[in-house]
Amino acid sequence: MLVFNHPHIPAPRFIAISSLENIKNTPPNSIVWFDFDFSLLQFCQQNSIHCAVNIKNIQEAIYANALGATYLVCKMPLAKEVQKIAENYLFDAKVIALIDERLINKAIESGIDGVFLTNYPL
Repeated sequence: MLVFNHPHIPAPRFIAISSLENIKNTPPNSIVWFDFDFSLLQFCQQNSIHCAVNIKNIQEAIYANALGATYLVCKMPLAKEVQKIAENYLFDAKVIALIDERLINKAIESGIDGVFLTNYPL
């Protein structure tokens, strides 16, 4: 299981962005993180930029994976659904559940690819 945003576990830095201009100002080796957006996904795919995409439904998960997203980020109930689809269709993207650290066992039981812990500051 991947674990992001834990103070004792090294991980790549996630940088929240909202536009193409923001991407140009991100440090090297960081992961750009944004709400689902076709143009941002296409830009990242064309420029081999690793990205984490906040998704709100299954359809966004399908499209984000097809456009090369590295991580599909969502809350736990949706993460369970997306994980089943990701395994069935052999997604390249990893499903990341936004959870409080106290709920990590639920993510483990559900077989989620990874978690982003929300109870620590970014």
